Amino acid sequence: MIQGPSSDDTRSFLSSIDLMLDPELRFEAPVLTLALETWNRLRGDRAMPSPADIDPLTLPRALLPHILLIDVEHEPALRFRWRLIGTHITNVTGRDSTGRYWDEIYDRQIFGKLKTGPLWIMKHRRPVRTFGSAYYVSKDFIGSESVDLPLSVDGSTVSRVMVVTQYTLD
Repeated sequence: MIQGPSSDDTRSFLSSIDLMLDPELRFEAPVLTLALETWNRLRGDRAMPSPADIDPLTLPRALLPHILLIDVEHEPALRFRWRLIGTHITNVTGRDSTGRYWDEIYDRQIFGKLKTGPLWIMKHRRPVRTFGSAYYVSKDFIGSESVDLPLSVDGSTVSRVMVVTQYTLD
């Protein structure tokens, strides 16, 4: 188990995140391949599955600790809110921000980094891999690999994002 930063170190941890995009979806973590397979199964012949298709009771158990769900509000202005954060993520980051809006908890720098994947999938309406690294104050290196998966109520507009993340300690 990866030991995350203390809550005092969370801000330093988040501000040190460096993320890159990979639309080719060259996954290294098997849990991301499982997430994409599950997303494809749930969407069937639709462009994207609906948020209603995401049922923790029917998702593969291996995904559950790695899932983050992000609500996307388009009106009156674009906002993101953590709907659910899995235990793998809360253990690594040392915080659980479920129910909180990003613009209320992150400064501009952190917000700018975190919204990279969601903005890409909102534009392209397909999954993208994000990967990168972050450092704890203790100088431990953390690798991060995620897949951002769009969900849509109307089949066109991204209304929620399901992210599956794997952190590794190098």
